[in-house]
Amino acid sequence: MLISTMIMGWIGVLIYIIIVFTFQKMAKHNEYAFMHILMAIMYAMWLPLPLVLYRLVDSEILQVGTIFGLVYLIMIVITMALQTGHITYTVKHNEDGSISEKHGNYMMATLSNPFEGFTNVFKSIWTIFLAIAFWNNGEMIMASLMTLYSLLLFYYLSMLLDTSLVKRVNLFSKFKPNPFIINLETLFFFIILMSYISF
Repeated sequence: MLISTMIMGWIGVLIYIIIVFTFQKMAKHNEYAFMHILMAIMYAMWLPLPLVLYRLVDSEILQVGTIFGLVYLIMIVITMALQTGHITYTVKHNEDGSISEKHGNYMMATLSNPFEGFTNVFKSIWTIFLAIAFWNNGEMIMASLMTLYSLLLFYYLSMLLDTSLVKRVNLFSKFKPNPFIINLETLFFFIILMSYISF
């Protein structure tokens, strides 16, 4: 299981890097659906990772964290696949303009937000359990890195609450989604975890 997870995991990292370097070109040609299906495949490549980490770290406390890790990855694969279907349908079956931009944006918001906000909250909870498990094992570098990532819980939770509350709270509204930060931290997060199981 370890070898197959390593192979699949690094393929996922490679797909992410390809998306980063080809984003402008895909966006120019309106290939957002293809981009989302690539991301769905990428996250699917990382599905075994929580289970492998649980076996490697061998910590009882990570049992609960593993559930959050798996749910996070399953949810993100589902939302990416659904967004792909929505984008594809809107682009290919809207010659008559019956699907307005407002309706398209509504559907995209339904499929992505706060759904994606939930996924990132679950990922942050997973990192808390990873940090504790690594700390208990005396692996201080990994424990420190996961502790830093767990701090993002406040960022993602604030954004989730901001999108969910009818009456906005000033504190939460200060936290804006930043695709650059989110994508960068996700890429490095999985590079760190893949490096841990590989080397």
